[in-house]
Amino acid sequence: MIRSSGGAMFVGVCLILIAQAAVSRAVSVSEAPRRDPDLRAFPMELANWQAQGEQALEEDLIRTLKPTEYLLRDYTNRSSGASIDLFIGYFASLQNNFGPHSPRVCLPGAGWLVRSSKVTEIPVPGARKTIPVNEYVMEKASDRIFVLYWYQNDRNVWAEEFWAKLTLLPDLIRYRRSDASLIRLITPMESVSPEAERARTTEFAGILFRPLEASLGSGR
Repeated sequence: MIRSSGGAMFVGVCLILIAQAAVSRAVSVSEAPRRDPDLRAFPMELANWQAQGEQALEEDLIRTLKPTEYLLRDYTNRSSGASIDLFIGYFASLQNNFGPHSPRVCLPGAGWLVRSSKVTEIPVPGARKTIPVNEYVMEKASDRIFVLYWYQNDRNVWAEEFWAKLTLLPDLIRYRRSDASLIRLITPMESVSPEAERARTTEFAGILFRPLEASLGSGR
């Protein structure tokens, strides 16, 4: 049962989102010019991790997601042979566009069952110290994966989609921008406990964050 204060907060957030969506549809804001990040120039080598070439999304996924730019790569650890799948989707504007599709929806839609999920903070280098992320353990047939994802631009970092959307109208007004990126990491699970995969993926996220700052910005 939702407590009255929590229910009131939820209703308040929903009303704000509805109002922002209505205003953003009614008012077209001319966004400030900004050069899109060159994601294909993202480092192929990150510490002890080496990318295994570029991958491409299927055409129907591109039509659904509508990213301005995207990056899809597998990185392999030279020492352990472990692999992590990296996806970065950049959306230059969320005006008149649905924006990033949450892995929380897309992966179950592809047949993955959610075994556990939570929002947590992970350490990253730099002034931020930590960032909020989504952690998921998912399963399909005999396969299990550990998923880490978050949203980011040069003004903020979010774990939950509705908080990202909550800033859309203020960003349009203050910065004349509504760009956002989805960063998603997937690690195959080889052990019964997710702790090994969690540690590996969290460490990779920390290594990834500095280059990500240079490409997308880390927020302020």
